[in-house]
Amino acid sequence: MADAIEFDAIVYKVQTLVDMGLRVTLDLPETALIAVAQLMACKRENLVLHVSIEPEKQASSAGKENGQISAGTVRKSKRAAA
Repeated sequence: MADAIEFDAIVYKVQTLVDMGLRVTLDLPETALIAVAQLMACKRENLVLHVSIEPEKQASSAGKENGQISAGTVRKSKRAAA
């Protein structure tokens, strides 16, 4: 796989694992199906990825300056106690 995989995403969660490793969970839009399929192929092939992240360049508007994107909808686990 030689081509870069590009998509927009929001960092949903960052975790520290028991072995002190780190796990980052990203939320991708429904339009990123091709990128998701490419990431799944990387997982199947056990590829190590070099990741470079840059904030999306957006026109300045209220609450979206300096490349920030809105946090989106806050999700609640279906397993969580009410």
